[in-house]
Amino acid sequence: MVQGAEVVRALLTAIATLEDLVQDGPESHSALSTLEGIAHELSRMDTAERRRFNEVLEQIAAEEPARAGWVRGIPDALGLDGC
Repeated sequence: MVQGAEVVRALLTAIATLEDLVQDGPESHSALSTLEGIAHELSRMDTAERRRFNEVLEQIAAEEPARAGWVRGIPDALGLDGC
């Protein structure tokens, strides 16, 4: 497993849970705020960190074909593609 992949997998789990809360729960405002906070922190990555993050996302997508599209879409969903 790629070093750091465990952290990215945990982050993906948290994002998926928060996305569900945004859509379904009374905690939607708090969940949306938390997603915005995650996006803000990730936007602070430097170029090397961003490249590594994207490499790990791609590895996870390859290992989990059923979720590959969602995993690959995380940077765009969090507004990170232009960063």
